[in-house]
Amino acid sequence: MADDVLKRLQRLEDQEAIRAVIAAYADAVDHNGDPKMLTPCFTADVVWQSKGIGKWVGRAAVVKGVRETSTVKIPWALHYMTQPVVKVAANGKTAKAHYYLWELAKFRPKPGAEPESTWIGGWYDSNFRKERGQWRFSKIDLFLKLNSPNRLPEWRT
Repeated sequence: MADDVLKRLQRLEDQEAIRAVIAAYADAVDHNGDPKMLTPCFTADVVWQSKGIGKWVGRAAVVKGVRETSTVKIPWALHYMTQPVVKVAANGKTAKAHYYLWELAKFRPKPGAEPESTWIGGWYDSNFRKERGQWRFSKIDLFLKLNSPNRLPEWRT
């Protein structure tokens, strides 16, 4: 019985730690992809991808790509990561999470254009790995469903 309680407690602590990594990632991106904030969020072999934004493989490439996106294409953002469903594997070393993105942003529709106030929405499917007691993203898939200037009478999906 005690072992079962300890396993359940560890799973709950792992789920909360993963939610904290999701929040740390959002905070880093909202700080223009600050590399010092982003780097600890990722495994060395992380893969980040989203149709229309790009795909980067490896921690350095992901940090660089997110930083560039967060300063050039989206120079201001406020990310809301909502409704995270976190499933930790039985081995306690890997996990998956599904959560929604609601983002207010200044989005630059094309290079050199002025950024527009924009609504962005979609969801993330992410994988995590526990390394030396710390949870980190090992894969991020972002599925964008909404990217629409907020001045429009109807959203662009």
